[in-house]
Amino acid sequence: LGFIGMVTLVTWVKSTFHLPTGLTALSGSIMLAFMAMPTIVSIAEDALYSVPKSYKEGAFALGATHWQTIYRVLLPAASSGIVAAVMLGIGRVIGETMAVMMITGNAAVIPQSILVPVRTLTATIAAEMGEAVVGSEHYFALFAIGIVLFIMSFIINVTADLFLHKRNR
Repeated sequence: LGFIGMVTLVTWVKSTFHLPTGLTALSGSIMLAFMAMPTIVSIAEDALYSVPKSYKEGAFALGATHWQTIYRVLLPAASSGIVAAVMLGIGRVIGETMAVMMITGNAAVIPQSILVPVRTLTATIAAEMGEAVVGSEHYFALFAIGIVLFIMSFIINVTADLFLHKRNR
């Protein structure tokens, strides 16, 4: 996916926004959205299919249209699963390293815009761990970044689990 992003998405961003390089935070964000989509769609689809058929039949029996049934019956019944799908998709893209490293420019600067090169936390660990002297402040700083990523992923997964099991309570 990183190569596909380099060939297609980066060149599109470069030409659309008239930038010197298409390796930007915007390119990385769009690619991450494409990478998270299969996870989100798959889990959300399972959540929608897990709604009992009697809910849909009951709505039709009461005279609801197809769209009213979707909006007022199916989506509220599957909302916990849909929210969990989105949160798990976000959890997946937080840990993405190589594709994002290729597409975002991997520049270790504080960005002023979404149209400039950036470096993500995971890319920082991947790029610098080989150079860090064991036991140095740099080494421990990279481990601190890893702990921050772990805590973020843990919070997202716990929240997704709470939403997923909300319907069972």
